[in-house]
Amino acid sequence: MKLYRSIAPEKGPTKLFVGGLHGDEGLYTAPILERLAQEEVSAGEAIIVPSLIENSKYIGVLTEQYYRSEAGLRLLYLIQEYNPSFYFELHAYGKQSYARLTDPERVKKIGVPPFVDLGDGILIGSIAPILRREFTEHDFCMTIEIPKWSCEREAIKEQVLAILRIGLMKPEREELMREFRTRYPAQIKKAEELFYQYYRHQLKPF
Repeated sequence: MKLYRSIAPEKGPTKLFVGGLHGDEGLYTAPILERLAQEEVSAGEAIIVPSLIENSKYIGVLTEQYYRSEAGLRLLYLIQEYNPSFYFELHAYGKQSYARLTDPERVKKIGVPPFVDLGDGILIGSIAPILRREFTEHDFCMTIEIPKWSCEREAIKEQVLAILRIGLMKPEREELMREFRTRYPAQIKKAEELFYQYYRHQLKPF
């Protein structure tokens, strides 16, 4: 497991970016996170793991079983070791999964809200409820799903990097959310509504 650690001169939050959590996703997430690792964090500390595990058996992150697997234990270790205030989880999905991931009835079918499409098949949503318990109510936690079939396109890579750079550069949670709302007003509004419905206003998105 390759890990990059960057510490800025200015104090700020610790930020953890993780890709390749299961299956073959690391093939798609690693090139993007490797590029992010070459950029400087503006304040605080950035921990970047381009691929948590390579070509592992696919175990869904919504299950308790995942967090007992090698990959899940690595992920829990990273969170406990670095105690991040910002957490970004980067996944990759196939065309056949788009309808399932964005299904308006997803919360009724499998117990979690649907993802929201920011454009070009790049999806965002909250992290697995099981994992969200590892963070405080003030922490920012986001899942990003990238489309496997088009993530080799430079335009797609740049869009994903632009999202991740917001997390890398913003020193405060509210600044980060303000930037997301400015760039993606309709999509973030929808994502926030879904989050509040699910967590019944007990947590701030995300």
